Amino acid sequence: MPITSPFEILKSLDARCRRNSSGLPVAKAVVDDWIGIGFAINQVPLLARMEDVSEILPPPETIRVPGVTHWVKGLANVRGSLMPVLDMNAFLYGKPTELRKESRVLIINKLGVVAALLVDEVFGLRRFKPEEHEQGGTENSGSMAEYLGGSFVDQVRRWNVFSVEKLARAESFLHVV
Repeated sequence: MPITSPFEILKSLDARCRRNSSGLPVAKAVVDDWIGIGFAINQVPLLARMEDVSEILPPPETIRVPGVTHWVKGLANVRGSLMPVLDMNAFLYGKPTELRKESRVLIINKLGVVAALLVDEVFGLRRFKPEEHEQGGTENSGSMAEYLGGSFVDQVRRWNVFSVEKLARAESFLHVV
């Protein structure tokens, strides 16, 4: 039997492994679900991206600020931070939110705008596949249409996607005096 070098043995072993290998598994791209917070303003079902809402709380006590527009409920101390509480129904539709046990505030911090948005009700997390997103017209959106970006539909209702970023960029939202 001929004596082979260690290099020849390794080369033969490598060739055998390559012939008998089945290959590596193919990595499939993982697409994350679109997750949002479901809520309502003027009974319109809405979704905000989960990343845009830092906290959901019952409406805090507020101190009225003189000289501001009617949709600013006032200032509130939320976990040691002073922030404005903004009535979204009054801002978008001109009529104040009727405070009920279901009323909540969504705490946002987007593009340097930190505020508590008063909404009618919060429905919790909603999860959708990104391909389920529908562009185009939104039903019953009225004056909030400029803040919407498509919708998702589940077994119960159509959810309009509310853009906190569009809201934070809107001049009409930023000027409260």
